[in-house]
Amino acid sequence: MISDENFSERIPVIHIGMPKTATTTLQRHLFAFHSEIYYLGRYEGPLFRKKHHKFDACRDATVKALMQEIAYGNVYDPDFARCKELLALALIPARKKNLLPVWSWESYATDILARRRVRARNLKKVFGEAKIIMTLRNPVALLESAYFQQLKRDNIGAYAKFGKLPYYRSIDRWLEENFTGEIMPHLQYGETLRIYAEQFGVGNINVFLFEKLVENSSSFFENICSTMGIDAEEGLRLVADCVDNQRWTIVQVERLKTIIHSKIKSFSFAYNYKKKRKEMLGLDKEGIPFLRGDKARAPISAAWREKIYAVTEEGNRWLEQVFNLPLEKYGYFD
Repeated sequence: MISDENFSERIPVIHIGMPKTATTTLQRHLFAFHSEIYYLGRYEGPLFRKKHHKFDACRDATVKALMQEIAYGNVYDPDFARCKELLALALIPARKKNLLPVWSWESYATDILARRRVRARNLKKVFGEAKIIMTLRNPVALLESAYFQQLKRDNIGAYAKFGKLPYYRSIDRWLEENFTGEIMPHLQYGETLRIYAEQFGVGNINVFLFEKLVENSSSFFENICSTMGIDAEEGLRLVADCVDNQRWTIVQVERLKTIIHSKIKSFSFAYNYKKKRKEMLGLDKEGIPFLRGDKARAPISAAWREKIYAVTEEGNRWLEQVFNLPLEKYGYFD
């Protein structure tokens, strides 16, 4: 048996999302490259795909085996004794250099509630003490951004399969089709944080606001680094000028609409590979617009805004009270 001496002396950090809150920047630039961090994953994007794809975006085979127990296939009934052995083995290098173990995964915050609960329980049983980090975003703005992310996903991303027709919905129709399904967990961030507070204690929960990032990105990332206990100057250098997952411009949306309304263009889009699809939308090979215009917007109707605020109000009130967050100031209630 591997003893607890193989654990890093630093309290691990678990970053649980949310989507569309600079998660990609944190994962690809700060967590993956900071000299004080021992990053367990997720490793995603073209820079890491060749090395880490076979490990399901985990650091290595040991971490993948651990995640299979506590987050993936065996999530409801993991072998906790084996999990602790796997974690101790994975963290031997971190222990030797006293590096900070960090794990980051958006699905901790966006999967169905039952899995969110058991995953939090599993993390507590295996890691013991840990700092939890989560960034929130005004729910209406979050869903507008998530809507464009789905257009990307279904047309040029993971769901864009050869032979699959182009995907487009108005944002209200998208909400109507998905609100009680994959959208709802995005709005249950208050419930997610309650779950982690119950497991790890309120004092170990650290909540940040995306709106603070928009106001002052340096201050936002400095606070992240300070909370994690890592050098902020190095952290700021790593995230400087990073722009990940750029939103489409109005040009891409209008081009997609044109393709949808043409049988010939829709067929051509469906039976071309991603590189050609991107060209048809005015995107380069990395998915960045080379045909530019104003940032795409998709205003949500008043009726849907009311539903969104109704779903999130109770959680927002709790968050304001417990974590002293200025949610009213940033329009989380109306």
